[in-house]
Amino acid sequence: MKKIGIIVRGITHGGVMTYIYSILENFDKQNDDYEIYVIHNLRDLDYRYKFLKSIYFNIKDKIIFDYIFSLYAIVKYKLDIVLYPKGVIPLIHHLVRTKKINIIHDLGYFEKKLKAYKFWDTIFMRIFMKISCILSNTVITVSESTKSRIIKKFRIKENKIKVIYEGVRDCFKKIDDEKINNQVFKKYKINKPFIFYSGSISPRKNLMRALIAFNEIKDNVPHNFYITGMKYWGSGRIQNYIEKNLSKRVFILGYIENQELVTMYNKAELFLYPSLYEGFGLPIIEAQACGCPVLTSDRTSCPEVAGNAACIVDPYSIEEIKKGILKILNNSNYKRQIIQKGFKNVKRFSWVKTTEEILKALKNLHIR
Repeated sequence: MKKIGIIVRGITHGGVMTYIYSILENFDKQNDDYEIYVIHNLRDLDYRYKFLKSIYFNIKDKIIFDYIFSLYAIVKYKLDIVLYPKGVIPLIHHLVRTKKINIIHDLGYFEKKLKAYKFWDTIFMRIFMKISCILSNTVITVSESTKSRIIKKFRIKENKIKVIYEGVRDCFKKIDDEKINNQVFKKYKINKPFIFYSGSISPRKNLMRALIAFNEIKDNVPHNFYITGMKYWGSGRIQNYIEKNLSKRVFILGYIENQELVTMYNKAELFLYPSLYEGFGLPIIEAQACGCPVLTSDRTSCPEVAGNAACIVDPYSIEEIKKGILKILNNSNYKRQIIQKGFKNVKRFSWVKTTEEILKALKNLHIR
């Protein structure tokens, strides 16, 4: 039986964490062909999965973990194929003959005008993500949009790249449990009606233009605007704008649990997501699965993922964002249409399908 490794080091809340945990859960259920080893430094992953083999190292330093301990595990257990779900393969790993699959979620580090990340992080990822894709045996990415950018930026052959869409978890659905809803509203002091955003608070998410648009129409709508997600590079500017202009109408809730997130999607009048750059755009389909109308952008993968089931706008145009918000909030027929289309659209995506496609990619690689 072939041995497969997956490197899981230092992940935090967000899309990559959802991706990794979702495929691990489905590997645990679906796989009969491989021994799968999870090489990680996360205590909550140890013994979490019944059929996956956990290799836990209590090492927080990423250099030591990447260049010593994970390499040691690959060699010791004689792994045939290793998946790297964070886009970078440590250079020393190329010294072993193990086949390698690099998973690219986006190329945000290569978009200079976004200024989405710290300077040295950006330099590191631009160098090593490119090298990792060139030297890997296969590249998996999450959208056609990202695939086209990989080809353009890294100049690697199209047939080396496989697009495998992300999925949406079963918990994201319509719910009618008012007890749970009321608990969430009480905990976070939510007042209805409201507009909602979920995702990282960083420049690439375009929250500043979303806030300016909301500020210009706030006297025409009764809605508050609630923002959830982890704060990243550049979030201070967002906080300052809210405190100065919208302190009584916009509230940052921070990270919230999945079930609480489901409630917010279910009860929001609008999910506002005019992102400047996405590799996939997972919150779009999470909102659609919960029956929440979505406004998103016409850039990168957003229209690819949203399909015809969202209000699509130019994210650089505050005027278009304003018109889109008002169209959804004031036109009940239009709102109903995109909600129904959203339910149809999310049927294209599931973590079961994602895992099946990854397993196919593994089979294709090990028979070469």
